[in-house]
Amino acid sequence: MKLGFIYEHPSWSDSLIAAFEEAGVDLVPINVGELSFSASGDDIPFALAVNRVNVMPSADRPPHVVFHTLHYLTFLEARGVRIVNGARAHQAGASKAVQNGIFQRLGLHYPEAVAVYRPSDVRDAAERIGFPLMVKPNIGGSGAGIRRYDSPDELEAAMRGRQLDLGIDGTGLIQRYAPTNGYVYRVELLGDALLYAIRQPVAETSFNYCAADGCSVQGDGSGDDPNFHAAGEENRIQPFVPPDSILSDVRSVVTAAGADLGGVEYFLDPADGRPCYYDFNPYSNFVTNGKALFGFSPEHRFVEFVTALR
Repeated sequence: MKLGFIYEHPSWSDSLIAAFEEAGVDLVPINVGELSFSASGDDIPFALAVNRVNVMPSADRPPHVVFHTLHYLTFLEARGVRIVNGARAHQAGASKAVQNGIFQRLGLHYPEAVAVYRPSDVRDAAERIGFPLMVKPNIGGSGAGIRRYDSPDELEAAMRGRQLDLGIDGTGLIQRYAPTNGYVYRVELLGDALLYAIRQPVAETSFNYCAADGCSVQGDGSGDDPNFHAAGEENRIQPFVPPDSILSDVRSVVTAAGADLGGVEYFLDPADGRPCYYDFNPYSNFVTNGKALFGFSPEHRFVEFVTALR
């Protein structure tokens, strides 16, 4: 039986592809960055597919790949293809506004935010949120495009200078600035079971709250670079055992997002110690040294999960 393997980045899935091939899986690789398809359609040579397209914008790829992927996933599902992390999960991963809606519906603590698409709406949103606040793209990752503003004057100056970055789809969030306790946490589920949980130190000068080894952004350490976080020997990811309450929250988020595989990120609110959820990501980095860190290969676990669906 053939397995559709939907990807875009030229190297991020190399080791996962190798794991599937080691298991004897007949992959049909589909690079959506080079894909055209017709709804009237050729025969689809697989009934099961894996979506491995990262929704995070990247400087070295066309920004519209995120949307082209969504169209293709929806097309495949309409033709009866079962997709691991299909259109619904992809859409949730690609929208901070959608994620906030999930957190709110589940009664979880998350940073208050207002979704906007017109720069003229930023002032009203800022009045509602209060200062300090952050302006962040709706589709983003690794702190890209996020800026903090501590006063109305700072925000007005940025608006006059057309410095607000609402990202690749022109929509963004005006979000309450939320300090951390110095760590960000990521809990990743495969099906309804824990795959792994990691934590990572983060500098307060950073907006790169990405708790994974595949998305660290280094700066000069001065605090002037808004994407700086304390990468280095002291910043390596650390495994941890999440409490049952966190696992329950994460399971609810992943289920609500329609994902088979997903990571949920949070930090502990210094004000009261509650987990503050800020991101759902259907794309797993699987952790580069997973076997040494956890005692097993997350990629091989994923391969076993997928092959059991066939």
